[in-house]
Amino acid sequence: MGPPIGHKDRSWFNAHRAWFAVWLLPALLFSFPGMAQENDRPIRFEALLFEGGEGREPFEDCASAYEEVRPHVKVDMYLHPRIADKVRIRVLEGTYPELTNAGIDYWPLILQGLILPLDEFLDGPNWEDDSTWRESFLPGSLDLYTYEGKTYGVPLTYHALSIWYNKGMFEKHGWEPARTWDEFSALCEQIKSKGISPLAFQGRYPSYARMLINSVYYQLAGPERFEAQNNLEPGSFDNPEFGEALRLVQKIGSQYFQRGAMGMSHTEAQRQFFIGKAAMVPCGSWLKSEMKGKIPKDFRLGTFNFPAMPGGKGDPTAINVGSGFFFVMKRSREPRQAVDFLRFITSRERAAEFWQRDIPVAVKGVSEENLADDLRDLGEMIKASRTSYGSGRYLKDMQQHWSDACFSLLRSDPKTPEQIAADLEAQAAGIRSRWSNPDSMTRRHFWKPVALLALLASMPVYLLVMLFLRVRARARQKQRPHTAGRLRLSWKGILVFIGPAALLYTVFVVVPCVKSFVWCLYRWDGLTEMSFKGFLHFKRLLFESDGFWIALRNNLFLMFVIPLFVLPLSLFLAACISRGVKGSRFIRATVLFPNIMGVVAATVLWMQMFNPGGLINQGIAAIGQAVSAAGLGGIGGWLEGFMGFAWLSTEHLYKAIVPISIWGVCGFNVILLLAAMESIPQRLYEAAEIDGASHWRQFWTITLPLIRNVLAIAMVFMVIVGMKAFEMIWLLTDQRPATQTHVIGTRMVQAMFSEFKVGEATAIAVLLFLMIFYGAAVTLRLMTRERVEV
Repeated sequence: MGPPIGHKDRSWFNAHRAWFAVWLLPALLFSFPGMAQENDRPIRFEALLFEGGEGREPFEDCASAYEEVRPHVKVDMYLHPRIADKVRIRVLEGTYPELTNAGIDYWPLILQGLILPLDEFLDGPNWEDDSTWRESFLPGSLDLYTYEGKTYGVPLTYHALSIWYNKGMFEKHGWEPARTWDEFSALCEQIKSKGISPLAFQGRYPSYARMLINSVYYQLAGPERFEAQNNLEPGSFDNPEFGEALRLVQKIGSQYFQRGAMGMSHTEAQRQFFIGKAAMVPCGSWLKSEMKGKIPKDFRLGTFNFPAMPGGKGDPTAINVGSGFFFVMKRSREPRQAVDFLRFITSRERAAEFWQRDIPVAVKGVSEENLADDLRDLGEMIKASRTSYGSGRYLKDMQQHWSDACFSLLRSDPKTPEQIAADLEAQAAGIRSRWSNPDSMTRRHFWKPVALLALLASMPVYLLVMLFLRVRARARQKQRPHTAGRLRLSWKGILVFIGPAALLYTVFVVVPCVKSFVWCLYRWDGLTEMSFKGFLHFKRLLFESDGFWIALRNNLFLMFVIPLFVLPLSLFLAACISRGVKGSRFIRATVLFPNIMGVVAATVLWMQMFNPGGLINQGIAAIGQAVSAAGLGGIGGWLEGFMGFAWLSTEHLYKAIVPISIWGVCGFNVILLLAAMESIPQRLYEAAEIDGASHWRQFWTITLPLIRNVLAIAMVFMVIVGMKAFEMIWLLTDQRPATQTHVIGTRMVQAMFSEFKVGEATAIAVLLFLMIFYGAAVTLRLMTRERVEV
């Protein structure tokens, strides 16, 4: 009986399978070397690190040295100044790097169990194996990220905050570093009496003032109440000690900051300190490495801890610690290998190399001979400290409120300390209420949201009515549209020519838009499960949020005020070029130059010009001197007073945006309007001249009516640009806008990437889309007329 159907005789294969094993298997391994070498592949892990004052070299050298010690390990290290943005996105999409020190809020990640607790390793040996890893750190340096008995962050670069001073200047005048705040005030008065600014300050980052507020409050109230404030406990803001801290810092800001400080970035203010314009500057321990290459060779740098408060409850040796902590992501591929690398870079040998590069560390046993003379004071301060303090785990919830409080404290017409303390207490109470009842809403606004909703609802009705009237008018005329010469594509042609573009547009634009319309109905932080909340985010934005209405007001300013300057100037320049007036060729050649530069480059250029000592203030002051020389001392003196004016401070920012916008937007509109003007037949102007019409009359009766549709398009562009404003505000505020300077775009980005409020951010995006869509459509409809045949 033969084999069953489908059966094949395998006797030959069975007889020769030994030969297959001998020859075929090696051949396969040779053809696919990855199969043989898979077990020899190195272990890889990612380290996404901040490239700041420390630079790249120290970390890259550590990675290279570690790979020599652990040949089977490969460190995929990536450093970038904006690494925080990249890490936020990685967290939101769930592809976690092993190790990072990016400046994001880690407390939500800690509370969600996404950060690896390090106690198992801290209680084990350090890299040198002569003590526990925990004991190798300075006292109190691990306290900042210890929660419920577990430690989640390890410091390497110890970013202690302190007051830096010009040691040569101090020795020249016989000044001594202050030990108490009373001595500090007296010191500032002595410095001021010599015509020198006591303090440079990074005013475009108002939150820098928080290091001063924290130090005073810690010394007055003690560590327990300071920690209670970090935990937003009731009464931790509205109390006498905190009011006294605010009052003292307000006095320092109003009397001892350098003129124009509120318009300076961190590097600009620190540069003023190093060139001798100011005697002191509050900053972190990254100051020297951050300003490397900008420090005069003969400059001698000193530092002292924030002064103590006699009779206070805080430890006078305690240091205020900022960033510099490293975290291991629990859900990454190789978290234990990242911990081993962290043990390596916190060894005494590696820590000494950081100190040699002027980067303080939190590791014990680093020899003082490794310290530069400029950093010996800082090293002694860190060595003498018994504990540390800093921002708590609810920083994300209070960050914007703290920034606003610092802004209110330091502006030219400040709120009282009592008002600021009461505002912060109210904000903390609102956050606690949100914790206990996440779906609660407090109605603060009524007529504004009702008006906006009514306007948004009426716009589609208006557009539908206008469409109906136009269709009916055409039907009454019984005229068919002229279609001669119109190209008709077959379905195959449509698929070939339109299909790929439509597919790409659908994948990258339509689908994300649809997802935004879905996500805005959910509460989601990108970490936990999504929960359906309906229109809760919209209700809070419209009826509860003050910040949303302030941002919308700023957008409306850009949308209406800027065009009042841009469109008339664009019409004038376009008309001059069209008429061929003297200088029109130069205008034609240069008017589009700002658009070639791009928004970012142009904004950076204007930031330098608007610097308190920049070209704008120098030019105004020079005009003032000329006016004074002409005998108009009053006006001249007023103009000269602009020297040192803080254009980019929070309270003056939108005044500075007007000339930036005119310069940046005008060129595009000139080209757009010029093209429309040059399409007007010249015979119309010739006929008007024969009739005796002046150039002004010709402009109003011929030019303007015939370019009305193009002018409508220009206005639509201005509406869109005003509502979509983002880059300029984001750059001018150094990515930290106060509530008073937010626009809707910056508020959306902050909610998404800083606060992890995905649902709220998408709700803002939906409202922004609706306002832009309907606003542009209605503007175009109102401004457009039927085509005039000429």
